[in-house]
Amino acid sequence: MKLASFRYCMIIGALALIGLALFYFIKYFVLSIALTNNGLQPDLQQSIRALWLAFACQALLIGLLYALVAWKPHAVSREVIVILGLLQLVEAALQLSFAGSGIAAGLLIAAALCVLLGSVLWPKRLPSPGTQTGTGFVR
Repeated sequence: MKLASFRYCMIIGALALIGLALFYFIKYFVLSIALTNNGLQPDLQQSIRALWLAFACQALLIGLLYALVAWKPHAVSREVIVILGLLQLVEAALQLSFAGSGIAAGLLIAAALCVLLGSVLWPKRLPSPGTQTGTGFVR
């Protein structure tokens, strides 16, 4: 039961971050139009575009890492997962305070809470191959 709860938490965190990444990749086109029409210096425009895409890629890669950890818990250490979960809480606070984006902040908060809960449920030992894990899958 504990392993199944851990997996569900990590999968929810992964889906939230992958959803956030898709949100930012889609909104990139709106950002690009806004930057083109606002008269900023070209180097600032390109820096903002680069940071936007970097944030989207970061969310996607961390989401994929959470999906990996859901199925192979000891592929990454628990400490790394806790640090990444705390990083998403900081990002959520920044999103709310500077951008006012409820969608992005909500997805970040959901991911962070599920990942931090998953780190509490972190399996110390994995079941031996061929045993029932409680998720309906046989390993």
